[in-house]
Amino acid sequence: MQRRVVITGFGFVSSLALDREGTWSRMLEGHHGLRRQTKLDLPLEPAQTAAEVDLPDGAGAGPRATFCERMARVALAEALRTSKGTEGLDPRRVGVFQGAGTSGMPVAETYLQNRMAGRWPGATEAIYQTPAVVTDVLAAELGAWGARSTVMNACSSSLLAIGQAFERIAGGALDLAVAGAAEGLCRTTYAGFASLKAMDPAFNRPFSRDRGGLNLGEAAVQFVLEPLEQARARGAVIFAEVLGYGASMDAHHPTAPHPEGLGAARAMGMALRMARLEPSGVDLVSAHGTATPANDGAETLAIRRAFGEAADLLSVTSSKSQFGHTLGAAGAVGAGVAVLALRDQVVSPTLRLVDPDPVCDLDCTPLQAKPRRVRAALVNAFAFGGNNVSLALRRWEGL
Repeated sequence: MQRRVVITGFGFVSSLALDREGTWSRMLEGHHGLRRQTKLDLPLEPAQTAAEVDLPDGAGAGPRATFCERMARVALAEALRTSKGTEGLDPRRVGVFQGAGTSGMPVAETYLQNRMAGRWPGATEAIYQTPAVVTDVLAAELGAWGARSTVMNACSSSLLAIGQAFERIAGGALDLAVAGAAEGLCRTTYAGFASLKAMDPAFNRPFSRDRGGLNLGEAAVQFVLEPLEQARARGAVIFAEVLGYGASMDAHHPTAPHPEGLGAARAMGMALRMARLEPSGVDLVSAHGTATPANDGAETLAIRRAFGEAADLLSVTSSKSQFGHTLGAAGAVGAGVAVLALRDQVVSPTLRLVDPDPVCDLDCTPLQAKPRRVRAALVNAFAFGGNNVSLALRRWEGL
């Protein structure tokens, strides 16, 4: 028998604030973290807009900590404040599941630059270049001996990591899992997206007629997941219930989504079926919403395929209008936005949506937050290669 799985801890580090509630209040007020980027020396790139996180000195510090590790530590510390942590739990049944994008790549870039310049950095630098570095650091922080997984599935990485954590807990293999991601800017991804002409020099405009591409961003989101019965027994705060997820592949193009959203619709349909939700029982889609010409129209078609007539009753929002595209952390960021919408019964806005594209004909919550009843939500993360993941969440009402 599957166990019910709930979120009892939730930390959020963003370009708006270094905590969950500060980030959420600024989101609802209509703020964003986009600005001219200052961290990367790439003067020849035409797009210089990004959403950067400013960590004070010492925040999340650890031995030789990378920026991603520091953000992850700050988010984990916040998550553990409400979850009761691993108190009284068998460490062999505590796991860590992380999505990874840049991860240790900034360290690798600096290491390579030093070697090419004739400098010889210490060999231990190589340890901090691995994709699993954040996963390993958080496992050490928790003293976790259970399963750990580092998912590198492009922009759906962290949502798939949350799905994996859900499965392990629901199936009884673990009693607690930390799932999420931490993503920082690095030269390789920034230049790569620029070479694809996928980046907008101005602020991004999801679902807009004149949308011109994405802006990159930094963020860390960490969730603590555990079985409902255990959470109640420990007196933990419950933010939301995780109902299930779906994953699919387009097998269409290395970067572009299927133009009719076929794979994305399958992922949403799988999530609805695992969650045992009717389309009419979902009120919010926390969209992938990258503001690229190809994505937003295809995602709209996919939502319509998955929801049918119920699509017209949905609220849709793109948090990338506020945080930029946080790549490996994007799914976790979208999930964080959905959890807070479920808790507070309000949908955060899609900023700069002044002139909607007629193809994007859903209620995409333009410009201002919208109070409404939100019983359940789907979170979408649709990555390069057509790697699609959708996560189903339900409002916690004590039942």
